[in-house]
Amino acid sequence: MTTTQGHQSQARIGLVGAGWRAEYFLRIARELPDRFEIARVLVRTAESAASVARAWDVPSTTHLADFLADRYDYVVVSTPPDVARELIEALVSAGVPVLTETPPAVDVAALRSLWTAVGGAPVQVAEQYHLQPHHVARLAVARSGLVGEVSSVRVSTAHGYHGMSLARRALGIGFEPVSVSANTVPDPTLAFRGRNGFFDTLEEVPNERTIALLRFDGEGPRTAVFDFSEQQYWSPARSRHLGIRGTRGEIDDDDVHYLAGPANAVTARLTREATGIDGDLGGSHLVRISLHGDIQYGNRFAPARLNDDELAVAETMHLMARFVVTGEPFYGLAEASHDHYLGQLVQAAATSGTVLHSSPMPWQEAGL
Repeated sequence: MTTTQGHQSQARIGLVGAGWRAEYFLRIARELPDRFEIARVLVRTAESAASVARAWDVPSTTHLADFLADRYDYVVVSTPPDVARELIEALVSAGVPVLTETPPAVDVAALRSLWTAVGGAPVQVAEQYHLQPHHVARLAVARSGLVGEVSSVRVSTAHGYHGMSLARRALGIGFEPVSVSANTVPDPTLAFRGRNGFFDTLEEVPNERTIALLRFDGEGPRTAVFDFSEQQYWSPARSRHLGIRGTRGEIDDDDVHYLAGPANAVTARLTREATGIDGDLGGSHLVRISLHGDIQYGNRFAPARLNDDELAVAETMHLMARFVVTGEPFYGLAEASHDHYLGQLVQAAATSGTVLHSSPMPWQEAGL
């Protein structure tokens, strides 16, 4: 794989796994064949291999040695975290760069062990939430200085490590020490849909809401409020939110409020521009997200028909291809390990009912 005149050539990718999440990579490669090729898929069973070949017209195998006999620019490991480590180590030993799914390991002990094994290897992690278009735009506004120096964030968007990655990026911090207090409260709601679509009936399901306060050490007060329940992934009755506060203003989802000067408070809105609406015959895709006419997110994958989450995963694939050529990391094993550690710390604080303090972790020495 090479780059010419700033354009990235097609990345030849191996894929391990064939589940719900692995299908993201297959769909994206199908929609963007000039950018990505899934060359071969490694699965556990002959039935899965046959299913992948039939559904996606991609060669598949159940044997690691056969899989490694092919040539890849990188391999995506899209398996449960309890089996990912062995695969990551085998690929690293074979000299293959790895893009692995979140989380990279099950718990803190496994994170430590994985870091010891492959901490310095070419491994990146496919965390996509901060790459979703609306979050890219919000984080861009926060970094621009429009709302001043950011001191606090409220993340009510995704669970655990996903939420922690957004919180750290909104605050612009790395691996600073943190104290965590948390609680869980019942949040009963009616189940509306799941991964496989809408339910036939509306039935109340147990739904637990986790609310946490994280106080980060360092220069100036920096805090994150984490507030999430599982049904926020699926139900329009439980919406998702991201709030970022700075000294001059705040970002409240897509609304931006800021002080432009004395007696001059401004309210603006991040605006999505998409094709295929009303009489627009230019396909059906997101074009850009802007604020005051300034582009905060531009869709490099247009005109492919991809939803926001697919656009974010496609971005991890693009960034991984760039990483292979340039060595420029985008979300490495250190960051992924730390965000999962913080998510585990939140759960531990909620379970214990006490304030917990972070401990030094081996990946912190790597920095960002």
